[in-house]
Amino acid sequence: MTERVKAHGWREIVAPPLHGLEAKAFAKGLCRVLVSHEDHGGKMRWHLSISCRDRYPQWEEIKDARYSLLPVGLTFAQILPPLNDYTNIHPHCFHLWEIAEGEW
Repeated sequence: MTERVKAHGWREIVAPPLHGLEAKAFAKGLCRVLVSHEDHGGKMRWHLSISCRDRYPQWEEIKDARYSLLPVGLTFAQILPPLNDYTNIHPHCFHLWEIAEGEW
């Protein structure tokens, strides 16, 4: 496994491709993170998924990943879509999505 250290101790790790999604994977302590820049309706938006194997990530871990691995000058939110659109493969995972100024 190839690893490179990123800001604040996050290590970049090699992860298998996910449904054709181009993403970077990182690890720190018990947390694992996937960061991608995805097309949503013609607009590119950042997406961060953070998980721990046996528990939900804590607030400080989420905040550390967000400010270490995503552009600092942007706003991110945890979105809860309508139940029919909700998808989460990992049982202990949270998602942060880039939102544009004025969307909140």
